[in-house]
Amino acid sequence: MSNYDGSSLGIGAAEFREVAEGRLTENNRVYPLAPFLDGRALRRYVHYKRRYDEILSINEDHDADLPATFEQTQYCRNLIAAHGSPVAAEAVRNGNLAVLSWLSGLTRRESDFSSAQVFSQLVRDLRRPGYLGVFLGMTDGGKTNSALVGAGLHLRDEPDAILATNVTTLEWEESELNERTYTVETKSELEQMCHEYPDVVAVLDEMSTQANAQTQSYEVNSEFYPLVTFKSKLGLRLFVIGHREDGYDIAPPIREHADHIIVQRAEETGLDETEYSAEFYRDLVDGEPDDLAYTLDPVPPIAGTYEPDEQAQFEITS
Repeated sequence: MSNYDGSSLGIGAAEFREVAEGRLTENNRVYPLAPFLDGRALRRYVHYKRRYDEILSINEDHDADLPATFEQTQYCRNLIAAHGSPVAAEAVRNGNLAVLSWLSGLTRRESDFSSAQVFSQLVRDLRRPGYLGVFLGMTDGGKTNSALVGAGLHLRDEPDAILATNVTTLEWEESELNERTYTVETKSELEQMCHEYPDVVAVLDEMSTQANAQTQSYEVNSEFYPLVTFKSKLGLRLFVIGHREDGYDIAPPIREHADHIIVQRAEETGLDETEYSAEFYRDLVDGEPDDLAYTLDPVPPIAGTYEPDEQAQFEITS
């Protein structure tokens, strides 16, 4: 083990994932979810995984339509939801690059492996109550996905944390995360979540219209600013998503309290394919991001789905 650094281990884990998913070889004998289970749950997984081809063969004479792999069955998904999250959470908490690389699917063919280390840094930042990240960038640039990736990392890192968001169409692949996700469409609803739960990470989309610097400056100062001021005492971590690249669509009281100004980038990499990255800056000076802290490149898709064209609502005065 001493001959390998964390990056080597992480790359190996990520490439094992590609083998497990059949993207590098035809090897179907691997057990892709084994790294995330132990004890009885691991034994059950291996038992059914080994016998699944036989089950599929028997099922050919019946009407039931089974998935092509055991990992796609509801039984396996329930197994992972019940027993896999603690393993992933521990990996995130301890900065285990091998497991982080699996979670993100990063390999040396896709990016510099420092991306996995950025995940670890973002997790550490989100452990601090009162964290505020403001996203800049044009529409359809992947900002919502990036914010939800960050929120998902915090949920896995802190088992008592909940997500409050106005992205009403969000559906995680993990049922346990869905149980800890709540819709909030007003400031009062968000405050109520903060009073009910000690650890809240919030993703507020479309805030260029709800907390606009030009049209709602007074409302932001009188109604929303107190929430921003006392977010640390409330145990709130907050991602606010705007649409202008200079950040001027987000009211100054929000921008000025941001720990990170996050610039979302989109790059066309092929036919109908786009790769997204997120640059985390410590400041915004005259409409220009300043003092780069780190870059997440690429940003992986979240482990779930949402409607990108949803017109999210959030009332800051009620």
